[in-house]
Formats: sequence, structure tokens, C-alpha cells
Amino acid sequence: MADQEKLNQAAVYAYVTLCSALDSKNWKYERHDQDLKITCSATGDDLPMELVIKVDPTKQMVTLLSHLPFTVPEDKRLDAAVAVSLINNCLVDGCFDFDIAEGHIFFRMSNSFIESQLSETVFLYLLFCSCQTIDEYNDKLLMLVKGMITIEKFIEVVNN
Repeated sequence: MADQEKLNQAAVYAYVTLCSALDSKNWKYERHDQDLKITCSATGDDLPMELVIKVDPTKQMVTLLSHLPFTVPEDKRLDAAVAVSLINNCLVDGCFDFDIAEGHIFFRMSNSFIESQLSETVFLYLLFCSCQTIDEYNDKLLMLVKGMITIEKFIEVVNN
């Protein structure tokens, strides 16, 4: 029981630090204290970004997840899988996940706080790096799945 209490305390500390980091930047967000998660949005150069940041006491992880605001049609799913793989090969932090069965693309970035405490700086990096990465690729992925560019053109754009 004592170990579970330590896990819970570490998670609450991480959640409070997350909220404090967002407050320090006057970021607008909704708290979901019971679930140790926040929801918010951001506006980049093109598509809106909906973000969920969740603190998981069991895994001792904080995870940011953003569902891209479109569904990949069945006839474009192979191209989308190639595109997501290509993008992920270029990323240092975070990754895009593609649910090929449903056609959903997510961006995910995680950080562990096992036997450690995350600083506000870490949470701000998680947020800003994620937003920059999503903004960099969401429009390119949308153009691909809408048939506005071919997978060959997508590969050329991402590799340059």
C-alpha cells in the first residue's frame, strides 16, 4: 500500500507541476483533476490542434496525445502508413501513430517520471515541441489523404 501511495503522490506532483507550467505561460486549458489530465487546443499555421496531456500514476508516465482532425479514407491508408513511417524516421521526440483499421492519425509524446520529478521546463518542452511537430506535418498529411499530393511528392517534401 505504501508503494501505491508513493506512486500516487508522484503523479499528483507531476500533475500540479504540469498545471503550473501552463499557468506560467497563460495557456488556456481545462483541468480534469480526477483523471489527472488536461485538455487544451492550439492554433498553428493551418489546422487546429486538440491536445490531451495525461499523468498515469501506474506507469509513472505523462503522455501528450493529439488526434489529427481528419480520417484517412480506405484508399489512402497505405500511403498514410508510408507517410507516417517516413515522418517518424525524422523525429527526435514524439511520434505519429496510425490506426490503419480506422484511419486515425495521432501524435504522441511521453515522458517518464519513475523515481524522478519533472520540471515545468520539461512540461513546456513536451507541449511546445509537440505543437511544432504536429503543425509541421498535419497539413502535409491532410494534403496526402485528400489526394492533393501524391506519396512521391510527400516523400520529396519531407526529405527536403
